[in-house]
Amino acid sequence: MTEHYTNLLQEVLNAAKELAIQKHNYQVDIPHVWTVLTQPQAFALEFYTGLDLDINEFISVINQELAKIPVFSHTDTNRYGRQYSQRLKNLLDDAEAERAELRDEVVTVEHLILSLFHQQRNPITVFLKQAGIDKELVAKKLNKVRQGKRAISPSQESRYQALNKYAANFNQWLADQTDRQVIGRKDEIDDIIRVLCRKEKSNAILLGFPGVGKSKVIEGFVRRLLADDVPEHLLGKEVFKLNLGGLIAGTKYRGEFEERFKAVLDEVLAAKGKIILYIEDIHQIVTAGRTEGSLDAGNLLKPLLAQGQINIIGTTTFAAYRESFELDQALEGRFQRIRIEEPDQDKALTILQGLRKNYQDFHGVRLTDEALQAAISLSIRYLSDRYLPDKALDLIDEACAVKKIQLAQSGTNQPDVSREDIASIIERITGIKVQGIMDNEREHLLKLDKLLRQRIVGQDQAVQKVSEAILRSRAGIQNPKRPIGSFLFLGPTGVGKTALAKALAERLFGNELEMVRLDMSEYMEKHAVARLVGPPPGYVGFEEGGQLTEAVRRRLYSIVLLDEIEKAHPDVFNSLLQVLDEGRLTDSKGRTIDFKNTILIMTSNIGSQQILESLKSEQGLTSETQDEVRSLLQHSFRPEFLNRIDETVIFNPLRAEDMVNIVKIMVRQLQERLKQQKIQLHLSEEVYAFLAQKGYQPEFGARPIQRSIMRYLETPLARYLVKNKETTEMTVHVSLKDGQLDFNYLV
Repeated sequence: MTEHYTNLLQEVLNAAKELAIQKHNYQVDIPHVWTVLTQPQAFALEFYTGLDLDINEFISVINQELAKIPVFSHTDTNRYGRQYSQRLKNLLDDAEAERAELRDEVVTVEHLILSLFHQQRNPITVFLKQAGIDKELVAKKLNKVRQGKRAISPSQESRYQALNKYAANFNQWLADQTDRQVIGRKDEIDDIIRVLCRKEKSNAILLGFPGVGKSKVIEGFVRRLLADDVPEHLLGKEVFKLNLGGLIAGTKYRGEFEERFKAVLDEVLAAKGKIILYIEDIHQIVTAGRTEGSLDAGNLLKPLLAQGQINIIGTTTFAAYRESFELDQALEGRFQRIRIEEPDQDKALTILQGLRKNYQDFHGVRLTDEALQAAISLSIRYLSDRYLPDKALDLIDEACAVKKIQLAQSGTNQPDVSREDIASIIERITGIKVQGIMDNEREHLLKLDKLLRQRIVGQDQAVQKVSEAILRSRAGIQNPKRPIGSFLFLGPTGVGKTALAKALAERLFGNELEMVRLDMSEYMEKHAVARLVGPPPGYVGFEEGGQLTEAVRRRLYSIVLLDEIEKAHPDVFNSLLQVLDEGRLTDSKGRTIDFKNTILIMTSNIGSQQILESLKSEQGLTSETQDEVRSLLQHSFRPEFLNRIDETVIFNPLRAEDMVNIVKIMVRQLQERLKQQKIQLHLSEEVYAFLAQKGYQPEFGARPIQRSIMRYLETPLARYLVKNKETTEMTVHVSLKDGQLDFNYLV
């Protein structure tokens, strides 16, 4: 028989059995069942709401009856609650009779409640009658909750009060949230009102990038409803926010989700236009609950939307809309699209100023005007993959939280959140040093030339051209939509092309590792070009993305070094044209990757022979040689590619007099490494000249210098350290004696 009981009725009976076991009662009786039905959150409490019944007194009567049931003490706990009492069996038989009379297919809790009135002498029934509650009154109440529908499903009770279970009254919630403000967005709110006042297709869908304020616009509209600042057509309407996750949760069997969702829609329809359904991330309804052979929520909505029986407001992103609604044109056509654009800097500042008090009161700090300005300017510059005002508010919230923790730990009374506090959050997010952000950038840029010359030897002209191009970009003269700078470095191997790129990364981005390096000899074949932006959908590697686009997406502020660019397939340059001109590139997943905060450096060995030939001339790299190299360049690359490059930089071949300075730079790096082992290394000027002379090979540039240092300096040092590993601190003096290096170890 129990197979005809609804899920909820079976749960009630099981809970009653557990109660009998807990009370050491042999039989499960009516008081056990009614104790369960009057517990908080119990389904039956909804039937008593609105009845002239003192629920506490009612529970007291039930407890008195429960106390009358004999209590036993037995070692075998399995004997408790093993069977139903005769009274309960009769009650269940009467519930079955009620089911048959109402022509329902399953026995529900409502039938159980009605069957109680069959037992006229039951004290619980007597109490209800004395309170003026009879079977007819309860039947009317139950019918209202059931909305006159037959019980046909084991999950029948889950359909009752579905709107309260799976949606929240947004009007009531927002009325209690006095600190939630909506700044601006009047035009967008007016658009929602206009759409909802239409005769047909009066459903709005808000489209916008994550974080631009779609949900806030909905809140602004509800605020207008609460203030009666809407046309007469919308007065008195309530907005219910659908919990789509709650609808789907626990739906194991086919049709359960549709049953729940239809119950929600039925209640919305029963309100006769007084309810507006708000669905956040509405794109999910296109696939929500979809299983083989079943409908999704979108198909349940279509007929109601077509007939204008329901009003819906939804929010989603452009990408999600494209992947869902655009694939279902019948559903798409029943909504009016409203674009929610990212606010500009002035509007974003107004929003932050309006919300400042909320953050100050919550965190117990004070937000300065400079902090608000910094949150906007630094988020635009360093969080370009996110959107205002959300990204600026995140910085403010994080900075306020950090300041609150600092105040609690230090006990100081300096609650001001400053520009430096915002910058420190940027450092944590991006890895860019705070000092690099907070420095006086004008002074920093003016001395960039000098700083680069400390690391790059013999390439003053190249350093000057690069510094000037970056200066133009930072001064705001250059097109802000393009990369910070784009350069083509030409010259023989080992002259400092890659070293200059690393030096730039350290000076501009705080770390020479902030560099994306690709060897273009790996992109010589046509099919390899797709690896830059990612293979098309359906191909192996699609989920991994492109090697260039993914690297830049993770490091938005970096040097992009494309080594030996002349070896790349011609199709590579088609993609680079977009990067050089617009500062962006679209990957295979349709995402736009921002290159505006990168420096694009391409290296090439074109003209290397001509550049090396200039070593034979006392005049060095003459203008005639440079013109010859540029002529070779024009024969190797298309004009539209060369015209988009900021500077073509020709590196000088390294001369013998440059080698000593290069040796000093490399030895300085060795000295820093030895300092960590508490070893001081000192070299005479003759040693520097010796190492430079041993490593000078013009056709190989500076790389042989490193091998010279390894052979004549590092190897003898390593041999001594291994033999004397117990030595912890020492000073090493290296001099030149009889054409050989002489090491003097002072322990």
